[in-house]
Amino acid sequence: MIHSDGQFIIREATKDDLTDIQQLLNPFVEQHLLLPRTPDDLAGLLQYAFTATVAGQLIGFAAIEIYSQKLAEIQCLAVDTAFHGQGIGKQLVANCVNLAKQHNILEVMAISASDEFLKQCGFDYSLPDQKRALFYPTDRPNNDEESSI
Repeated sequence: MIHSDGQFIIREATKDDLTDIQQLLNPFVEQHLLLPRTPDDLAGLLQYAFTATVAGQLIGFAAIEIYSQKLAEIQCLAVDTAFHGQGIGKQLVANCVNLAKQHNILEVMAISASDEFLKQCGFDYSLPDQKRALFYPTDRPNNDEESSI
């Protein structure tokens, strides 16, 4: 699946892209906007991942992880800041959503610091009466209040 708007190209990611993907993601990880990923983590996402390039330079990346027929998650969405505002992120998200649709996935979620961007892509918050995701970081030290868990 390749998309080109004349300025940038969206294509499926390959193993040859791993170094460039890692370099693209590193500044976002350092700013705590993305979770850190090892090369093996990224390689595991390549089956359902897309890159954006301009003149052969990798400037965007997104992957979708399929958990079940009910749910998939967009992961590692990043676009080089020099290319923000050009529709590249929206096209990466659209490719991920279209891939989920091709696999008959019922829902795609995205966890992000950029709520407004995702809303522009058609994502919305859960309704008040729906379940919400809560996270427990298992790497934090236990304290007395948590000892009953």
